[in-house]
Amino acid sequence: MKNNLLFIFAFLIVTPLFAQVTKTITGQVLDPQGMPLPGAEVKVIDKNIFDVTDFDGNFTLEEVEEGDSFRVTFLGFEPQVFTIDDSNEYIVTLKQSAAELSEVVVVGYGTQQKQDITGSIAVVDGEELTKQPNVNPLSSVQGKVAGVNITNSGRPGASPNVRIRGVGSVSNANPLYVVDGVLTDNIDYLNSSDIESLNILKDASSAAIYGIRAANGVIVIETKSGKRGEGVSVGYDGYVGFKQVTNVPELVNASQYIELYNEKQAFEGATNFLSPGDFSADTDWFDEILKDSPMVTSHNVSVAGSTEKTNYYISLGYFNEDGILDAGKNINSGNDFTRVTGRLTLDTELNDYFSIGGSVAYTDSRSNDTREPFYQAYIAPPLFFPFNPDGSYGSPETVGNFANPRGTLDFFRGKSDGQRVLANVYTEIKPIESLTFRISFSGDNADTRAFAYTPEYRISTSQGADLSTLTRSSAETENWLWENILTWDETFGVHDITLMGGFSQEERSFYRLEGSANGVEFNGNDAVLYLDLGDVDSETLSDEGSKTRFESLFARLQYKLDNKYLLNATVRRDGSSSFPSENNTEIFPSVGLGWIVSNEEFLTGSELINSLKLKGSWGRLGNASVPRGFDITATNPDIYFFGERSAISRSISEFSDPSIFWEMVEEYDFGVEFELFQNRLNGEVNYYNRETQDAVFSISQLASSGATNTNLLTNAGSFRNSGIEVSLNWNHFIHDDFSYSLYGNVTTINNEITDVIGASFLNTGPGLFGNPIIRLEKGAEIGAYYGYQVEGVIQTPAEAEELGSRVGAFRFADLNDDGQIGEDDKTFLGSPIPDYTYGFGFGIQYKRIDFSMDFQGLVGNEIYNFNRNSRFGNESWDLDFYENRWTPGSQVNDYPAPNSDQNSLRPSSFFVEEGDYFRIRNIQLGYTIPGTITGENAFWEDLTIYVNAQNPYTSFDYNGFSPEVNGELNAGGIVEAGIDRNVYPLSATYNLGLRINF
Repeated sequence: MKNNLLFIFAFLIVTPLFAQVTKTITGQVLDPQGMPLPGAEVKVIDKNIFDVTDFDGNFTLEEVEEGDSFRVTFLGFEPQVFTIDDSNEYIVTLKQSAAELSEVVVVGYGTQQKQDITGSIAVVDGEELTKQPNVNPLSSVQGKVAGVNITNSGRPGASPNVRIRGVGSVSNANPLYVVDGVLTDNIDYLNSSDIESLNILKDASSAAIYGIRAANGVIVIETKSGKRGEGVSVGYDGYVGFKQVTNVPELVNASQYIELYNEKQAFEGATNFLSPGDFSADTDWFDEILKDSPMVTSHNVSVAGSTEKTNYYISLGYFNEDGILDAGKNINSGNDFTRVTGRLTLDTELNDYFSIGGSVAYTDSRSNDTREPFYQAYIAPPLFFPFNPDGSYGSPETVGNFANPRGTLDFFRGKSDGQRVLANVYTEIKPIESLTFRISFSGDNADTRAFAYTPEYRISTSQGADLSTLTRSSAETENWLWENILTWDETFGVHDITLMGGFSQEERSFYRLEGSANGVEFNGNDAVLYLDLGDVDSETLSDEGSKTRFESLFARLQYKLDNKYLLNATVRRDGSSSFPSENNTEIFPSVGLGWIVSNEEFLTGSELINSLKLKGSWGRLGNASVPRGFDITATNPDIYFFGERSAISRSISEFSDPSIFWEMVEEYDFGVEFELFQNRLNGEVNYYNRETQDAVFSISQLASSGATNTNLLTNAGSFRNSGIEVSLNWNHFIHDDFSYSLYGNVTTINNEITDVIGASFLNTGPGLFGNPIIRLEKGAEIGAYYGYQVEGVIQTPAEAEELGSRVGAFRFADLNDDGQIGEDDKTFLGSPIPDYTYGFGFGIQYKRIDFSMDFQGLVGNEIYNFNRNSRFGNESWDLDFYENRWTPGSQVNDYPAPNSDQNSLRPSSFFVEEGDYFRIRNIQLGYTIPGTITGENAFWEDLTIYVNAQNPYTSFDYNGFSPEVNGELNAGGIVEAGIDRNVYPLSATYNLGLRINF
């Protein structure tokens, strides 16, 4: 009995020991060409045993058992699982993932594999857009794409200014947007969370398929839809945050203002001075008009799903943003923007031959508008209070005719609202596998209404209104597009051929009606603010409208030989009703060639080069977006007297050019794309040269022509944009718990006017006393500033007598040495176009934590600070002027003594400042909680909580709110984009967000 017990006990002890026998295995991970893959992760399933392959692809796993399984993963390759048997060595050959091999890019009227593209197309994934919460998706692209310069505005709901490879046109430089096949001028109605991918067609060969709409580049957007076989998913993406105004200009305080004012009076020989004892106020006007921590809120809910034959996607969005102005007091309605969006996409496969589908998007946007007293706050002396002790508004009449910025903000009421519907339906017929015929029809309808009301009020003799004024306007835009596209795709041995041909018709119409009246009383109800309630005799009415039709034929050939040699060619014939019959059609061709060098035998198996492609392209584009009415000679009513009798007639106000035609753009592009070090490093280098011919300029006519406006819009010049784009990306997957990525891009920009027809140069731009700031001149850049070069400050009476000026005044350079300062002494002072732009950033993923930062900036541009005109008068001064001005005996040469001499207001280098800046664009920290944390029956798939800071820091030397002065173009348009006349400044924004998928 004892022996039996000992045997049983020994069996129980020894058996587990045999069961737990472990061993060490080794192996090597290779790519399909047999080359080692360093950095691949090898992990035993359900055990904390893993290794990362070394430079030769080798790995070692210790303490494994027979029957264990290990998984091998590497970025860009299909993962593989192996079961450990009695072998101790394993050779693992990974296959490149199907997604990597066939990465599809949305191009004009179709898709194309990334490796087969010969043009320059940048792709931004929809997930990247949602990482930076913005009302407009394009704001999230700033600094992310080489060759694309995006300037944001701080105004609530405003669209960013987008420039692709420089300025493509003086009349209209905005790109064309194509959203799921619908052509549109903006994407204000789109939420970032609804976008699957954003594709930027930068070069002519990529964009030429869109003809006369593509001169400034094309942005093709694919929105999300349900995915076959993935069931139903519900998602929420939202955030709440606050904004903070940064870089508020520093102005002088009350005592400093009095000091400068008295110096100015003494400089000009005046005898009336200010005494500090006469003023008790020391008002910071920016502090009075700016709001503390305005809020921003966004909520988006989506449902995506599919059945065996049908895909669908539904989304609802809400966005609200407060402005930075402390509005909403007195009769003012506020300074905020609200947008509600809805979207439905549906695609269904009726049978093997027919598919139908479509989408509809609805947007309702509303804003409370206000007058923006930034400039008034910039110049108002700090010597008076916003409000008097009795509650009335303070008046600055003791010092001068200044406006009370608080009053400007409060005595105005404005609102605007708009609704927009975009719809697209299609049917697709596939009679055979290689042939597809698609018919689609889309419409875009937008209605907007607005009113602006100023009551009867009086703050001072120079600020107020003796009669109330109400202005109402409504505008309607209707666009429709019908397209028919036939695509044939076939492979014959080593020959891959795709042919596409199409025909389209489009109509775009616009109508606007505006009226105004005086004497309307506001009773607190916007709904009864009618023009008919005002003085009948004061009523005015005006309207404008246009209708344009386009007809187009287009075709494309894509050919690939032996998976190495690429040919892409397109041609489009456009016709437009905008132009006279002799000028209303044009043909736009393009061709692109490519060579996939890495598929050649001599590079097969390269340890360094995983992919290498050389490419070149050429194409012609057009721009038909010249201003409306260019072909109409405008007239004004006028009265002519003949003795004692009079006759009502009309006089010419503006001439037209009936022979005007569209601008033409010709571009060639050369580049190289590469992937190195087991696909960790990928990049692209491109050289582009784009010339705009027959550019539409505004030409000044002789005053003897009799026209009120003597400018004539006509084809009068040409200009060129050229440069180099470099993009680099590094992605390194260390193991399941840690990965990181880096990116960077830089773009050089060379802009040059190559011809000005009929003149050596054209003067334009705002100016004081008949001195324009901007000159369009051959050899110069668009928007270049011209004026007088300030050499310094006059220091001695002898120098002042020689120059006919005063000590402490500016000394201008006499460039032609004639002893006088005149027109011939004007010279180039700077340009708003940067020498280069850049962006870079990084992302880190550690377990469930992710952290990223984005940076961007530009170098080499100048800003014309028009606000500094106020430095020569009784207006307030900035602190920089106070600390660096000339005073007797100081020998300062930068800033003059305070004065109101008109010569100081000449366009000069004093007003031109460096526009370089460096910005931390985005900082984000997130934590993801997987649904499995709740147990087997997970309530959610994944949940991410994040904190985000946008524009928290900007470094610049410019003396203003922000160096991004062209986020919203002023009245002078593209030519005057570098002039700062107090645009709505950017803010830093801090958000707390949540993303959850069920």
